[in-house]
Amino acid sequence: MGLIADAGPLGVVGSLKVLAGPTPDTTLVLVALSLHNRGFSFQRDGNEFVADYRVELSFRQGTDLVQQVARDQRIRVGNFQETMRTEESVIFQQFVPLHAGRYDVTVVVRDRNGPNSSRAETTMDVPALEPPMVATPVAVYEAHPRTSFGTVPDLVANPREAVGYGTDSVRFYLETYGLPAHSGLAMEALDPTGRTVWSDSTTIDSTRALAGRIVTIPPGPLSIGRHLLRVRLAGGGQVASTPFLVAFSDMWAVANLDDMISLLRYFPAADTLKHLGNLTPEERAAAWRRFWHDTDPNPLTPENEALDQYFARVQIANQRFRDEGIPGWQTDRGEVFITIGEPDQISDPQNGLLVRGRTIVWAYNQYRLELYFVDDAGFGRFRMDPQSRSNYLQVLNRLRRDS
Repeated sequence: MGLIADAGPLGVVGSLKVLAGPTPDTTLVLVALSLHNRGFSFQRDGNEFVADYRVELSFRQGTDLVQQVARDQRIRVGNFQETMRTEESVIFQQFVPLHAGRYDVTVVVRDRNGPNSSRAETTMDVPALEPPMVATPVAVYEAHPRTSFGTVPDLVANPREAVGYGTDSVRFYLETYGLPAHSGLAMEALDPTGRTVWSDSTTIDSTRALAGRIVTIPPGPLSIGRHLLRVRLAGGGQVASTPFLVAFSDMWAVANLDDMISLLRYFPAADTLKHLGNLTPEERAAAWRRFWHDTDPNPLTPENEALDQYFARVQIANQRFRDEGIPGWQTDRGEVFITIGEPDQISDPQNGLLVRGRTIVWAYNQYRLELYFVDDAGFGRFRMDPQSRSNYLQVLNRLRRDS
């Protein structure tokens, strides 16, 4: 995707885009960052909770610091539950004016009330956007086209350049510079296989040096994975393009439908997803929307809380059980943690030693359940013994029937 990212506690994902600046020799670099509330330390402020963070941006050419920006920001939420959100809940954006050239870019985000921080570095080529020109489209949640180079674009960026599968349109802000009136633009979206799944065209109806517009791609023709939006002058000529991701969760990205079905293997209604593979691409988005609606415990909120909890547990399992040599969510302990949650007690008589036959015991008091995970080979790979798996499945099936 060409994004900047740091997978630490703050979970920062960001994009760098360019638009024409206030003078012919200046380009505006849009730095857009996506963060989540859970990475920050919140403090109570009356009936609300607040967190403070600092973003530091630097642009260097060799040893020369060309541009530096530091901004302090505050997050304010209405209840404690909001502080625990792990999907995209915070968007930071900053326009930085630069001359054309190659820059080493450093992005640092710090929690001002806690120890968490994030750092990402990349190199970018800042072009001179000389007319006639079609700028690279910018993924946005909303935007209002500007009419003057002297103003900063009024938009809310989509830093992850992502959209939920089958749930919403993906929007881009597109500017053209110095194109003659009545010039035609041809636009198309390509799916992960390179197949054109959407196309449209428009005409430049202004003689102004700057023209902006919103490009909206509906969800119906889009599939899971990385897509490409390509814009070109009708009849050939200049091409501008940008990737975007069609994901089924803010908390996880997958490349295709099979990966999605695999990742949801422990989700209670996972069996109903398997028929998606037999549907046509045009039918899949509607089927996903039905699945989303049917599994959403609270349709009044925009989130599917059941899926959010599921993916939060997947993330924790990947961190907690990563020493087994496979993704933590695919381990036996990961499976149990994701499906029935934290055990009340954990017993490890060998106290972490790598020895053959080492056994870890998880106890769930409310289910009267004890599970034995055994490392038969002594290499740190734990498997539930057969009786434990039988008892676990009985409890899991009962929980799913009751829900």
